[in-house]
Amino acid sequence: MKQDEFVELSLLDQKELSASYRQGDFVALPNNNTKFFRTFFPWQLVRFIWINIRMVVMIFKSHH
Repeated sequence: MKQDEFVELSLLDQKELSASYRQGDFVALPNNNTKFFRTFFPWQLVRFIWINIRMVVMIFKSHH
């Protein structure tokens, strides 16, 4: 592009902007398995313990 060329930008109004997207365009819906594991307390406990072990290992590595 040459320096003396101009580019005109036109902004869409709110109605045109919102009409170009649907509600489900950005949302991933969880399946039944995902819903189950998000609410299953023993699995959440295991994940909590595992994440904490990983954090402790990372902290010990950073101190040496």
